[in-house]
Amino acid sequence: MSKSFFKFLRKSEGEKSIGLIINGPNILIKKFNIRVEDIPKPLEEIGKIRVAKVVLNQNASPKLIEAVVNHGLEPIIVIGDADVTVAVEAMKLIYNPNIDVIALAVRDTNFLPVVNEAKSKGKETVVIGAEPGFSKALQNAADYVIILGRSLEEKQ
Repeated sequence: MSKSFFKFLRKSEGEKSIGLIINGPNILIKKFNIRVEDIPKPLEEIGKIRVAKVVLNQNASPKLIEAVVNHGLEPIIVIGDADVTVAVEAMKLIYNPNIDVIALAVRDTNFLPVVNEAKSKGKETVVIGAEPGFSKALQNAADYVIILGRSLEEKQ
């Protein structure tokens, strides 16, 4: 194999590895009109997504689960509240030395301790959410904030 092929496979200089966890019941709801594929796109400006998981509850439709899988994300189905699983998965990423950036698609303050722990371990943090109900405390704590689901009028 050529030398250029192996150079291509190596991590780009300065490219950040991102771990993404999405709280499906909190973000992927009809009132926000957010599609699964809308969430990873803005992260491309920060780095390369290496881990991408969507936590869903038992009420998730087969169509939603199929969309998650079709977009290269790993679905995790839980019974009951998804918050604990989101936090556990985020903690795994925080302590993963191959991940530079923790991206959480969540809206509520419950995840503020996770963001603070990530920062204390030297990870950059991204919170991805939608209005209304996107915690200002969470936005202020993160290094990057991405607000999804705005109408065209609000974006202008």
